[in-house]
Amino acid sequence: MKLIRLSTGEEIICKVEIDDEIGAITVTDPILLIPAGEGKIGMTNFLPYGKGKPITINPAHVMFMTEPNDDLERQVIKMTSGIELPPGV
Repeated sequence: MKLIRLSTGEEIICKVEIDDEIGAITVTDPILLIPAGEGKIGMTNFLPYGKGKPITINPAHVMFMTEPNDDLERQVIKMTSGIELPPGV
């Protein structure tokens, strides 16, 4: 799972596949992170009107990509699968 900041300023957390051959980044199950004030963050589906299939992003629109912190990754797993992982896993 990766945390990606797009050139639009949006941040998404998702599964990522990089295809250097065609110069594209394919993301699966992207979740949009929304600042909610006072150090809180909200989450919603990225492109809620799409069919949820993998999305291909032009690498020129990616500012950076990094690993999410453990707490954020656990929250996304709980939100997308219903499975709650204990801290430290």
